[in-house]
Amino acid sequence: MMESEKTGVIYLRYDKQMLADYNKGRVLEEILKRGPINRAEIAKQLGLSIPTIMKIVDEFQREGILRTVGKAESTGGKRPELYEIIKDAYYCIGVDLGRFKLKIVLTNMMGEILVKKHEDISHIDEPAEVISIIEKHIEELIENQQIPNSKVMGIGLGVPGIIEKESGTILYSPDFGWEKVDLVTDLKKKFGFWVEIENSNRTGALAEKWMGVAQSSNNLFSINIGHGIGAAILKEEDIYQGSSGASGEFGHLILDKDGPLCDCGNRGCLEAISSGNAIAKRMGMKEAKEVFDLARAGNEQAIRVIDEAVEYLGIGIASVINILDPDMVVLSGGVMQSSDLFWDKLCQEVKKRQIKYGGRKVKIKAGILGEDATALGAVVLLIKNFKNHGGQIV
Repeated sequence: MMESEKTGVIYLRYDKQMLADYNKGRVLEEILKRGPINRAEIAKQLGLSIPTIMKIVDEFQREGILRTVGKAESTGGKRPELYEIIKDAYYCIGVDLGRFKLKIVLTNMMGEILVKKHEDISHIDEPAEVISIIEKHIEELIENQQIPNSKVMGIGLGVPGIIEKESGTILYSPDFGWEKVDLVTDLKKKFGFWVEIENSNRTGALAEKWMGVAQSSNNLFSINIGHGIGAAILKEEDIYQGSSGASGEFGHLILDKDGPLCDCGNRGCLEAISSGNAIAKRMGMKEAKEVFDLARAGNEQAIRVIDEAVEYLGIGIASVINILDPDMVVLSGGVMQSSDLFWDKLCQEVKKRQIKYGGRKVKIKAGILGEDATALGAVVLLIKNFKNHGGQIV
């Protein structure tokens, strides 16, 4: 066989394997999201042949990922068997690395939280110390739950800042003041697990898309309003990274060229006007919650500060809707715990600023996963990777 023919054979085998993994991943996702389900329904939903589905389902059963759970109602013939994911076939570890608090969850394959761990890390700056704390908690989770390492799908990390996906490096995290920090390599060496890392706003968006309020969305703009303001853009289930991986810096949309100084060095950023930190600063307080409490009690200055923050937030959201035309905007984060004070006003501001007939299909919703969203989204990174590799741990 000539060299070119050999190369062609190699490519053909590679393409066949890719197609097989792709189809297995689609079947796995269909059962994850719609199970219990029978083989005929899977074939119908995915446009695959019954023999192909039978082969994949049988393989997953042998691997201990699927099981039968009774039979569906008959439509005239033999009652078909129903299949569902074995939830504890594998486990996932999701890490939410926030500037003030570290949160770690252990979930099953369905993303259901089994155990949580929290720790205050507001006094810690050094990456090595943070890594050590993460490793300690992960070890405790695995040991306390008596989980074999072979059943751990991996570790997912949601981290504030700009991430270089290829190397897993945190290029810059203003929250921590870190630049070019590698958390992934040490965790891989320590545990031997697959490790995924992503910006925390993006993992939060993924969680709401997979298991939260945004499951019906195909074009999602997700906003996190907490100490700062960040965002993520999702097309279907894919994160829009941007050309340099820095997309989603919604908080640094400049809305007032002579406005307050932002931590990024610019003036008039949305984050410097409407974030929890900005609201607290304007009232000379430590936390936005104190300002919202004052507003509830009728304090006029607190009400004015919140109203102005909401006005600019509405302008920012309307601008994004005019540019991206998403079908859904989801708002999450600590400030949303007080949304009963401003939700109606915010929606009115957005509607007032939208271009005529633009964004007419958009729905504005509050996230429902709360403080678990970022860690759960880090778990979704692992489940997606598992699915993309045809139900195999890499």
